[in-house]
Amino acid sequence: MATLTPLKAALAMPTLKGYRSFVVIAWQASSGLALAVAAATVLAAVTPLVSITAVSIVVSEIPGVIRHGLNSPAAHTALIGAAIVGILFVVQSASTSLQGVAATVLADRIDHELQRRLMSAVMSPAGIAHLEDPATLDLITVGRDTFRAWLRPGRLAISLSQLVSARVTLVGAALIIVRYRWPLALLFLATALWAENEERRASRRAAEHHHGRSPLARRTEYYYELGVTPGAAKEIRIFGLPQFLLDRFADTWRLAMSQAMGKAGLRPMLSALSLGASTLLIFGWMCLDALHGHLKLAPDMLVYAQALMVALGAVGTTASLRLDSEMALSTLRRYQLGYDSARAGSASQVETGGDRPGLAVVATGLPRREIRFDQVRFSYPGGRDQVLNGLDLVIPAGQSLAIVGANGAGKSTLVKLLCRMYEPQSGRILVDGTELAALDLASWRHQIAAVYQDYVRYEMPARTNIGFGAVAHQDDLAGIAAAAADAGVADVIASLGSGYDTILSAGYEDGGELSGGEWQKVALARALFALKHGARMLILDEPAANLDARAEAELYERFLALTKGVTTIVISHRFSTVRQASLIAVISDGQISELGSHAELMARDTQYAHMFRLQAARFDQVGA
Repeated sequence: MATLTPLKAALAMPTLKGYRSFVVIAWQASSGLALAVAAATVLAAVTPLVSITAVSIVVSEIPGVIRHGLNSPAAHTALIGAAIVGILFVVQSASTSLQGVAATVLADRIDHELQRRLMSAVMSPAGIAHLEDPATLDLITVGRDTFRAWLRPGRLAISLSQLVSARVTLVGAALIIVRYRWPLALLFLATALWAENEERRASRRAAEHHHGRSPLARRTEYYYELGVTPGAAKEIRIFGLPQFLLDRFADTWRLAMSQAMGKAGLRPMLSALSLGASTLLIFGWMCLDALHGHLKLAPDMLVYAQALMVALGAVGTTASLRLDSEMALSTLRRYQLGYDSARAGSASQVETGGDRPGLAVVATGLPRREIRFDQVRFSYPGGRDQVLNGLDLVIPAGQSLAIVGANGAGKSTLVKLLCRMYEPQSGRILVDGTELAALDLASWRHQIAAVYQDYVRYEMPARTNIGFGAVAHQDDLAGIAAAAADAGVADVIASLGSGYDTILSAGYEDGGELSGGEWQKVALARALFALKHGARMLILDEPAANLDARAEAELYERFLALTKGVTTIVISHRFSTVRQASLIAVISDGQISELGSHAELMARDTQYAHMFRLQAARFDQVGA
């Protein structure tokens, strides 16, 4: 028997279970608002039913008022009925308004709470293995891609409250008609519920389509993104692809829509015809009974006719809300699956610190002697090859170590293990003889300042971009300015409209945009600010990979001079830029193949010397 993928299984979750889950979340988001919505929902559903009786009382007493005047008992009864109708109108208007306002506010609270939970679940693991798992990545995008206005789970607070009101009104109206002829009432209720169910099924198919469950829907979105985003713009124009993409987009969309909507068949039409036929049957029967004197035009026929119209209105309301409801419910299912997956990713990672059997958490300080990799083996989740294969390496404290090797050799992996983004599958990392896994994680990371190749460009003020290096010291404006000056970006920031308070993004009013090189200096300033506030280990993981060899060498030379006496790890695929490091380690086949100073490695005339001369020759040819 075929099994469903996790996403398909989530989307196949029964609607009732999804609603129960939502009610729990709504209560946790705001119990007061949830109660207000529930009370308003009940009032909005019941008042139309009570109004039917009140209006019928007023209408039934009008002949008596005409015959006996305004001082007659009939007039008093009519006036009381009219007052009740007026009160019910006010109550219905107020409850409907309260229902809409409270549900809208509750919806925002729910969406905020769900996104906060998802952020917490994604950021809570000490490592990042779960963020590189394709299945988890696909699921946690719900927090970014599906919290759009018409897909937000919080919209269920609005649509569900109105659906409940409509359902209560429908059932209540059917109960009123039961007093007339119960078989007709049951027939009407059955056809109404059938029509609602078919509408729900159609809405759910549409929701699944819009959420990209269909490969054709994903392909349609791909053609659109390819056509409107900058990444492919040059090739699309050079190769004359605009019309091709437009045609494919249109054809695939039509096919996807026919696939999504073509499964309905005749059932929705039959259910709608059945509902119409049952309505006409009841109304026709009432007319015949009235003609034969079995039913009074007022109040009996008026009551039942009003009940029938109210019930049809409830069915129409349900139909109009179904798509919104199923869209939001589908988003909630995907959210729940993403949330559970992120939490499972946290639990499945190798536990850190004191959670490791046999290891007690100890405080950590600056490594005074060395950091040692002892027979460390590691492969990424889902990967078959060992990236590090019994690696041994000693990093002397207070010195600079350059790590070089071919792309994919494991240079950045070594740094990720050192930062405890991952844990080794076997072997140990020791800091002055103590296992790294036994050190307090927060304290250990406080010792590290890092600049990665994919450093983050925060759309925040310049001072915040630098201050994130030591988030607890962001009020140290003098330290921020000093770090900017050391990184060579102080003049650039000073030229911005609001200086260090300028948001570094052209998308904001009075914001400022930086060039790639200037952003790089901001990232370097962030690391320097961390060093000014306690960090004692600097990691430079190819942050200058987009520079030419000469500029990269000058940058590293400047940083090594600024951080003299700090344990510094430099990663680069360019051998010529790291020659000034105290030690150079060459990674090959997941192991350290060579270790020594530049002079020592050149004197050995092995792999490092050969690759250094090969790169130098290429640069000489380019220069010539």
